Amino acid sequence: MKYNNTDGPISRIAVYGKGGIGKSTISANISAALADEGYSVLHIGCDPKHDSTRTLLGELHTHTVTDFFRTSKIQTDYSDLIRIGYNGIACIEAGGPEPGVGCAGRGILSTFEILKRMETDSSRYTYTIYDVLGDVVCGGFAVPLRHGYADLILIVTSGEYMSLYAANNILRGIHNFDGNIKRIGGIIYNSRGGAEEDEQVRKFSVAVSLPILVKIPRSEIFLTAERHSKTVVAAFPNSQETVLFRKLISEFFSTKNPIPRYRAHPLEVMELESLILGRDISGYTSPSHQVPVNFRPITNDTDNGTVHCTIPQKPSLFGCAFAGAIAVLSQIQDASIIAHCPSSCAHIVSNLLVSSQNRDRDKSADYGKQTSFSFIHTGMDEKMMVFGGIEGLKKTIIKSVESGNRVIFIVSGCTPGITGDDIVGCASEMSQNLGIPIIPVSVNGIGEGDFSAGIMAGYHASLQLVKQEAGKNERSVILVGEKILANNTTANFNELSQYLSTLDIQVSCRFLAYTSVNEVQSMSEQSLILPVSSDKITLEISKIISEKTGSEIFNHAFPYTFNETVRWIQDLADRFRIQDKGSALIARNEKIYRKEIALIMLMTAGKRVIIASSGPDISWVLEAVRECGMEIIRAGYFSSPYTTKNNQKESEPSIVMDYTPDALYDDIKTYRPDLVLTTIWLDYKKADVRYGMIPFCPNVGFFGALSSMKHWASILSGPVREGWRNDL
Repeated sequence: MKYNNTDGPISRIAVYGKGGIGKSTISANISAALADEGYSVLHIGCDPKHDSTRTLLGELHTHTVTDFFRTSKIQTDYSDLIRIGYNGIACIEAGGPEPGVGCAGRGILSTFEILKRMETDSSRYTYTIYDVLGDVVCGGFAVPLRHGYADLILIVTSGEYMSLYAANNILRGIHNFDGNIKRIGGIIYNSRGGAEEDEQVRKFSVAVSLPILVKIPRSEIFLTAERHSKTVVAAFPNSQETVLFRKLISEFFSTKNPIPRYRAHPLEVMELESLILGRDISGYTSPSHQVPVNFRPITNDTDNGTVHCTIPQKPSLFGCAFAGAIAVLSQIQDASIIAHCPSSCAHIVSNLLVSSQNRDRDKSADYGKQTSFSFIHTGMDEKMMVFGGIEGLKKTIIKSVESGNRVIFIVSGCTPGITGDDIVGCASEMSQNLGIPIIPVSVNGIGEGDFSAGIMAGYHASLQLVKQEAGKNERSVILVGEKILANNTTANFNELSQYLSTLDIQVSCRFLAYTSVNEVQSMSEQSLILPVSSDKITLEISKIISEKTGSEIFNHAFPYTFNETVRWIQDLADRFRIQDKGSALIARNEKIYRKEIALIMLMTAGKRVIIASSGPDISWVLEAVRECGMEIIRAGYFSSPYTTKNNQKESEPSIVMDYTPDALYDDIKTYRPDLVLTTIWLDYKKADVRYGMIPFCPNVGFFGALSSMKHWASILSGPVREGWRNDL
């Protein structure tokens, strides 16, 4: 139900103000005064402390809505939620979770959903009073501002700066919801008795264009009434303070001449500071969300000598850390992963893992090896979001242990980060009680960053399994950084493992791909770390593993071209002093390679190529293009926070490091290349040219680049524009 008639009679009143300013005292006295006039009143306390109705009931409300929500399943009897207090006032308390856990704002949202089911609307009560926690701190506490719940908003404040600051923030929240709708009745000035307090409140009311409805003086009578768990209206019906409340409601709730309502006109923070604290803001410029941001480095203005400091670029997030952590930890096949999250998040991640495994096909056989891992989730529902999910997490851990799991990783989604669930403390407690490793991975969804940040978090967590061993297996290696979501992970491993097997070198652990707890635990026994790629994550985690295990890091990543593979084999053979075996392996494969490349060059020799990458290192592409006799007329990297240029040589000075798509289209028109190799899709209307895609995860080994070369040759053998495009 949306309320639009802001000039009509008033029935639902939301009272807002800074915590501790006296809004609960004032709202309870308003309810009591209305009840004395014979009106039916519903008083709803929207504060986790659930003390708004104490002076109306003579005691704390013992059964809050969140208590009901915590303990009830499917239930329609809401009678315990409403208690009848002073002069027939119906009292409801929203309540909230225990301090420090859960989400009180989510609890308020749930409260109003239950109130809808209870049909506690204006048809049953003449007036509904909402006593709302302090500031508009989140969407939950802003619920009474929404049009369907309150047609009048009262703001309680004193003359203290922080109280006025909170009042101004409330106006900002109202402005965000209402725009130009008029729903604010004005200011209730609850005096603290300060020397300049009257003037401070007056200046604020003028600045925000709101009237001061009443000044409630500082008085011991309020403390006396509260000691007896009563309102001032009930305890001292003839007092001056009670007269003020009766006068307020008689003027405010007149059905003949309801007082006007106003729209919100909040101040900028600096304007408020100048008004109340007297600060000089003559040089202050109000921030605007419409100002374009220039993502360039700090530069000097040569005209006037000033320095312009601009906001640095922050790259967009690709995926979430939650998914990244689970993706790598799922590769430890005999460990269990508990996803502490709603079921929908777990469903999305599990689909990602299953689909990536199905794509990982070994082209030389049928299918790649499939992981079999234990993946369960806590299924965080609304109750767990309100009250916290630690108890549900503990039950899930026990369930996992009962299923026979002996190593458990707990990965947190976004929701535990909001509710404040202490999964580190929970993991420590349960690990001690159950006697098994339970390792927390507190990524909190996107809290720790994107997918790659989650991969790093998963790597770090799994390293807690490593055991320190005294000896080393000289011919044993660790593979680090395989691209587990690529469709050629298994094929690439099989290719290089054949080479290693020929050299009598054993792969003892794939960190982390299709591995086991025992293999991770024994990593310190292995003598050499083989990084799969030269990207930042692989190099960083290789260094961490080396520091933890004492193993040496090999100075080459997995090779993609024939010549790279030759260098890789030679250096590996030198490292293990098996040069004869290395030379024999190279000789056998060179004969096959030379025969294949000769056939490819019949189509590629003399062709002119432009190369442009938005991320992957193109060193291997440059080498492969030259190997098959093509001429490079331009090569460059598109500007991107994820561009990797680790293997660029000083012999490639012509590479453009800040290439752009527009520059690429211009170069295509200028140089008319035979082929463009790139990582982006080209607009055929702008680029009438043959082009092929550079793979993000190339094939490895003697014949890795050969597969790409064959693809390029096939493109060159076809027409510049496919016939079907003529129909577009």
